[in-house]
Amino acid sequence: MTNTNLLSSEQDYSAQSVSTVFLECNPFLKRFLSRFLKHEQDVEDVAQEVYLKAFSAEKGSPIKQPKAFLFSIAKNLAINELNRKARRLTSYIEECQVTELLESAATTENENEADQSVGLYCEAVAALPEKYRRVFLLKKVHGLQHKEIAQRLNISLSSVEKHLRYGVFSCRTYIEQRTG
Repeated sequence: MTNTNLLSSEQDYSAQSVSTVFLECNPFLKRFLSRFLKHEQDVEDVAQEVYLKAFSAEKGSPIKQPKAFLFSIAKNLAINELNRKARRLTSYIEECQVTELLESAATTENENEADQSVGLYCEAVAALPEKYRRVFLLKKVHGLQHKEIAQRLNISLSSVEKHLRYGVFSCRTYIEQRTG
């Protein structure tokens, strides 16, 4: 297309309404917007908003260069959309970082509490009399069955059960006294 044809087509647009120019330039406008926006739906939404803004502006006063006006609005709206998405992404990243810090602090706090609980539990087990402590550790730490414990320690099955009950009760009492 020669420069003369371009000029005459620009002059033709200046005499037309925004609606007519929008309909004629819609494919070009969408291609222009797609340089800024990745998603087809975003391009469609912004193109529609371009038309609405231009149409509203034209109601107030006639637009001398409707094509240039449409593309100017399109560029501004596309940049606004990019800025809005960037702010939303930045906010999301900041929220994730805060959440990670809180989770990390909570994890550290939980680890400290768990360490204290394990330490207190070990103290409770250490405070048990020797015969109860052996039965308790063989069951709770080594995971032996009652029958195996009875054979290993050469005691009756009922003694194993009695020692375990006493051990559990004593440990619970010890921990409750220490923690209030």
